[in-house]
Amino acid sequence: MENHAALMASGAAALGVALVFMMRRRKQRALGGGKVMFHPRVESKNDLGANGSTSGKNVHPEGPNIGPGSSRHWFSKDPHYPERTDLLHTGHAQGGKLVIVMVGVPGRGKTYIARKVARYLRWINYRTRVFSLARMRQEQYGEKQSADFYNPSNEDAHRLRMEVLRRAVSDMMKYLNRGGEVAILDGTNVTKDRRKLIRDAVAEQDGFSCLFIESVCDDPEVIQSTLSGVENFSPDFIASDDFARRVDFYSSVYETVDDNEGMLVRTHNQGARICVAGLQGFLPSKLLAFISNLHGTTNKPVYMTRHGESEFNTEHRIGGDSPLSEAGRQYALALSDFVEKTIPKDELCVWSSTMRRARQTANPVVERKLYWRYVEWRALREIEVGVCDGLTYQQVKEQFPSEFAAREENKLRYRYPRGESYLDLISRLEPVIIEFERQAEPLLIVAHQAVLRCLYAYFLDLPEEEVPYLSIPLHTVIKLEHRAFGWREQRFTLAST
Repeated sequence: MENHAALMASGAAALGVALVFMMRRRKQRALGGGKVMFHPRVESKNDLGANGSTSGKNVHPEGPNIGPGSSRHWFSKDPHYPERTDLLHTGHAQGGKLVIVMVGVPGRGKTYIARKVARYLRWINYRTRVFSLARMRQEQYGEKQSADFYNPSNEDAHRLRMEVLRRAVSDMMKYLNRGGEVAILDGTNVTKDRRKLIRDAVAEQDGFSCLFIESVCDDPEVIQSTLSGVENFSPDFIASDDFARRVDFYSSVYETVDDNEGMLVRTHNQGARICVAGLQGFLPSKLLAFISNLHGTTNKPVYMTRHGESEFNTEHRIGGDSPLSEAGRQYALALSDFVEKTIPKDELCVWSSTMRRARQTANPVVERKLYWRYVEWRALREIEVGVCDGLTYQQVKEQFPSEFAAREENKLRYRYPRGESYLDLISRLEPVIIEFERQAEPLLIVAHQAVLRCLYAYFLDLPEEEVPYLSIPLHTVIKLEHRAFGWREQRFTLAST
């Protein structure tokens, strides 16, 4: 265990340097020439507008597929979960639920990690919700409380914050007992007394287990990166001096998690070093692998584009491995021009599907050496359509009417004969997701409509039911930049079809 005094001293010094950096670099965001959207929270994506969403209004603010209702009363109604008909992690709900507790002083990336973990768990089909103590406190007592609200000697404020904690823990238990599988408590939780309250509540439930994820930062650059997200997007942020006082208050009572408190993953400086204690079970071990690949809160952009128009596109055929049409070849050239003007070539990683139309689209970028690293992924190949390969949808309707009807009924779970479903594709893309989280450089992904629908849904934490209906048009580059509290999106149309 780290020496507590040394840890707090180094952290305070690093925070001071980071705040100086932050004051020098106030938010100045160049929006570029494309269509710009900012997705501030998961819930803002329930209404996708131009993306062709068919989402209802019952998605909970803290994440999809966790039951209907508002943030206060969702657990008072009978939740309705869609029947599981896929083979993705079948049976994982048998034998217990997991409570994940975030630990650390403000501005250390806890919310970033919590949202990343929740998004990943939902991606691999675990019903997961983040319980944000900050959100609950803001709903109860208002936003932008001054630093004095967090002063340990302020007994009235301490009592109010403990009430928020107890309500959050109670809501977590209700959620898990009514069909949820993983609950994430996003808060500071820096004292042993607070953590004991949580552990005791978990211990009262049969089969529940608790995992602490502690985020420790003493690197000024890492702290500055996390503080930029807090300053620009956190509803709690008032001013740098006020925030520094709040951090000092929490640091004065900080008690690191001991080995005897339970399962622990401690990440230092956003993944530079990982410490583990008492980890047991499949899911905690899987989460360790995921957290180990998180590469800080850097705002690395990801650019996604479908291959240029192919000959099969012009004939309205699905599947196949046809080459690009003339319009597709023109798009490939336009894409390389866009890359040259937009992304430093000594930083860009390019990932391409192994299919011919994708490789031909990426080829001008490769030939002009506009990249730092180029990788072809078989996992990025288009969804397999089996016996329908090479057919138009009209031919599928005529030759396989029952299959056509089944696909129309449930595009997410429908599996082509000798082919794949969207859920199969989601499972296939998991290694791509893990590798993406490890990236520290800008990334260009050249792939296919179904593949990019899945990846787009992962990045923006959309309900899986949305995936088959997301708009990923031809000859368009989608740029996504992650922030601690949301995503910034731009779309660039480079050519018309």
